[in-house]
Amino acid sequence: MVSSGELQAGRNVKTIVIVVVIVAVLGAAVVIIILPPPQVGEQTLTILTRHDTSIQSVFETAFLATDFAKQNNIKDIMWKTQAGSYWKQVIDGGGVDVLWGGGPTLFDQMQRDGHLQSLNSTHMLTVLARVPNEIAGADMKRNNTEGQTIWVAAAISSFGFTINKAFLTDYGLPTPETWTDLADPIWGSILPTATIAMGNAPATTSNTRIYEIMTQGMGWNNGWVNLARMAGSARLYQGSVETQSAAETEQVGVAMSIDYYGLSSQVNNPDCEYVLPVNQTIVNGDPIAIVKDTPKLTLAEGFLDFILSAEGQAYWFNPGINRMPVLAEAFLTERGLLHPDLYAVFNKTLANQGIDFNDTLSLLTNAAFIYYFESVFNDAHDKLQTTWKAMVDAYYATNITLPELDMLAAKMGTPVNVTVDLIEHQFTIEYATEINNDILTSDIFRYNMKTLWTAAANAQYDLVLAELLSMI
Repeated sequence: MVSSGELQAGRNVKTIVIVVVIVAVLGAAVVIIILPPPQVGEQTLTILTRHDTSIQSVFETAFLATDFAKQNNIKDIMWKTQAGSYWKQVIDGGGVDVLWGGGPTLFDQMQRDGHLQSLNSTHMLTVLARVPNEIAGADMKRNNTEGQTIWVAAAISSFGFTINKAFLTDYGLPTPETWTDLADPIWGSILPTATIAMGNAPATTSNTRIYEIMTQGMGWNNGWVNLARMAGSARLYQGSVETQSAAETEQVGVAMSIDYYGLSSQVNNPDCEYVLPVNQTIVNGDPIAIVKDTPKLTLAEGFLDFILSAEGQAYWFNPGINRMPVLAEAFLTERGLLHPDLYAVFNKTLANQGIDFNDTLSLLTNAAFIYYFESVFNDAHDKLQTTWKAMVDAYYATNITLPELDMLAAKMGTPVNVTVDLIEHQFTIEYATEINNDILTSDIFRYNMKTLWTAAANAQYDLVLAELLSMI
């Protein structure tokens, strides 16, 4: 049943003529006053998003052209694009109606903080029924403790890397297929020229998910060692766009990529190819949600209805976007039938055997994870790269064997130990979980931990370099 509020918001407003008959005493004259119809105020929907302007522009134009938007006099969408670390403050400031894009962990954080509206109206239950509960083993919906859906995927993403074949050919580098391939010493063989582009974790949620895939899929310590070897061969960038651009413009041979950036690079540069790591990736549902207690609930629900329709989903195929829809029916639309290439990628993504990814673990450790990454790889990068280059050079000069290089690399990348309140703590899963909330909420604690981690990493790299020099 449609509520009276929905009826009021959704109906066509007919011209209402108010006739006031005034019988004048003098001369019994009849005066008819015709008042203009009442005007429904122009409506603006405010959306907080991690999506870029190309996505914003395409979907805003399409949504404002719908009958729903016209009937409800929605004339504009106000976009807010703050980084995920500021979302709580932006929402607390008021005025946000919809949250869109940024990955499951960010939306799980918003639910933890009590910011998401349950999607349990009759209208929303109908919309949610269109979306599968899982795709390739990944959740496409998240429920609260009462079993009510609080976010739903609006698109799916895979995570891999983009190669630049011209760069690889010019420098005689192999074509990688997995994350472990990228930890091979050959990727450090032309240092100080970097061969890999990696995004600094606090600056990119998509690259962070890639790093979490490694630490979950390979095991915590092995994942960090793999990341250290990659970072030693890499240049670090302050954002996913900059990271992607490095491969597209042939600055490096490989860049960390979410699928739609990789596919866009393929379109923009024939030398580029997006690679889905064999059995080493996951599918993510990229969420959309409604902010709790928004006064524009009906309008927000209408926006979700549009985004989660087959026609709305087909706008993901627009040039410059190239994203995978959550609804396979999008490929049956007029727009979707024009993109058999994306349909092939969609089916390949679904068929890929990924790792068993733990979203809860990501939520419990995310803040500690990203700032540890920044501390030991970004802020201590000079010594990391110096140490890795010395190891690689020694290996290719046959001064050390591959097992010896692997032994030194394990010491280089193993999570560091720091002393806090006279107690030594290694950066384990348990310790990351223990301090995560303090990292998230206390600027002073975060600064102090980062300072300790960076100092410990620099010391660890120095020790490994000294051990290497003693061997040759």
